[in-house]
Amino acid sequence: MRSRLIVQKTEVVAENGIVTAMHPLAAGAGLEILQAGGNAADAAVAAAFAAGVVEPFMNGLGGGAYIVAHSHSGRTLAIDGSVVVPDTARADMFELLEPPLKGAGVYGWRATRDDASESGHRSAVVPGAPAAYARLLREFGTMSLAQVTAPAIRLAREGFTLDWYIFANCASEMGRLRQFPETMAIFYRPDGTPFRPVNHDDNRAPDRLIQADLARTLELIAAGGPDAFYRGEVARAIAKHLQAHGGCITEQDLAGYQVRVREPLWVDYRGRRVAMIPENSGGPTVAEMLNILDGFDLQSLGYGRAASLHLIAEAIRLAFADRFAHLGDPAFAPIPFEGLLSKAYAAARRAQIDPARGPVQNPVGDPWPYQGGDRPDVPPAANGWRSSDDHTTHLTVVDRDHNMVALTASLGRLFGSGVTVPGTGVLFNNGMMWFDPEPGTVNSIAPGKHALHAGTPALVFDGREPRMALGAPGGRKVLTAVLQVMLNVLDFGMGMQEAVSAPRVHCETGPTSVDARLPVEVIEGLRRIGHDVVLRQETFLSSYFGRPNGVLIDPHDGRLHSGVEPYKMSTAAGF
Repeated sequence: MRSRLIVQKTEVVAENGIVTAMHPLAAGAGLEILQAGGNAADAAVAAAFAAGVVEPFMNGLGGGAYIVAHSHSGRTLAIDGSVVVPDTARADMFELLEPPLKGAGVYGWRATRDDASESGHRSAVVPGAPAAYARLLREFGTMSLAQVTAPAIRLAREGFTLDWYIFANCASEMGRLRQFPETMAIFYRPDGTPFRPVNHDDNRAPDRLIQADLARTLELIAAGGPDAFYRGEVARAIAKHLQAHGGCITEQDLAGYQVRVREPLWVDYRGRRVAMIPENSGGPTVAEMLNILDGFDLQSLGYGRAASLHLIAEAIRLAFADRFAHLGDPAFAPIPFEGLLSKAYAAARRAQIDPARGPVQNPVGDPWPYQGGDRPDVPPAANGWRSSDDHTTHLTVVDRDHNMVALTASLGRLFGSGVTVPGTGVLFNNGMMWFDPEPGTVNSIAPGKHALHAGTPALVFDGREPRMALGAPGGRKVLTAVLQVMLNVLDFGMGMQEAVSAPRVHCETGPTSVDARLPVEVIEGLRRIGHDVVLRQETFLSSYFGRPNGVLIDPHDGRLHSGVEPYKMSTAAGF
């Protein structure tokens, strides 16, 4: 018998609005806008720009962003600001190392010379975050871009006191980032060590992170809109620097970027409607998980029991197997979305699950008979390799009128490519990590191709009534975090903070990761069923199960209830 680390955060209950974010200063920026009379979209854009300043290793102007937003007028949209491969890129642009060497990324692609497909200037692809934030404001906001960027500009220009979270992430990447002097000059002290964080037992003053170049770029965007980023002096600086070091992005790539605004992917689950990003996201995979589980009575089995966790884990495993085998950019290969999302296919997948034994031995399914049309002659995608933390942020905003925004943003890897463009303060993504550097597969590199990312911002409705907004960072564990928070609320009757904090499981094609906080008898029950259980104890520096946050609307009194991941700096702010 041993003691266990159990950490919890309090729930914020508010009437006028709540912002949940991965850093208190980002949540504070959103709250500032709500209190100034802005709505959920205004606050979300403010929080997103601020998150790029205070969590620069997770997201920012040089990354992608994925948004689902709902207006109390009844309109719901998916705004997909995913990253795009530049026009000069080609399928064989990276020198492959001999198998079985794997790259550093999350999919287990072939390793490339100098890790070039996953770090450095050549790994950068065209970012979508600035366009996505501006489009959200245009579609749903009430304030100007200058008003909502003001908190982020202030944080970048005046700086802010560093905390342990920023210190830890900077310390972990010191070795890799030493090859990028512009990045080192911003985020590290002159001797190459991380800035000193707040320490109340230390008489020395903590350091402040000041990003003057980024403040100026934000000011240009505030005055000139997204064109100030994708065209003009910022775009010229980006293209010149990246190309000088072998990168692919040109001024034409930046000027041609188009954010995609579409009807959300809708899935019905036990009488509720869930809205997510369609196509190149975690949405289709979570939708398949929900469709499979819709045929099981999870409520009667109970939360945190071996029987219910077994069914959840198997639905997750089957949907991930289909994700790895079938999903990619539909503009470049036939993708069986209709088949994967059909209730009939879900019933067939559900029939493969034995409630008493598992896992399913051959988890890849065949959705094409449920799709219609001819089966394409396209090689299947590589199976998942390992489940990475990945480096992303998520924020959620709901206001007094129950406008809702769920927004996920990412640079890919921690500090993205590692490259900061001089004079702009813009830290760039390493979006090539989402593409297979080996030619001839469904996710091989191709000009204009959108990344298959894990972002899964989600909104939940009871009929037409808004009920919940949520999302998570954490690589592919985003999908299982979002799924299980929804299940905890909809099937097991939890409040939002309880649903976010509750122990979860995660699996893909290998072992089943199980939160060590679950009772011993539950863990042993999963082993008896046949799961290869790997116990994981979440800590302040780990992300074994994703890092969700969200807001739940009480259907009886309309009050808002927050839920934030307990181990990091995640914060809910409301009034």
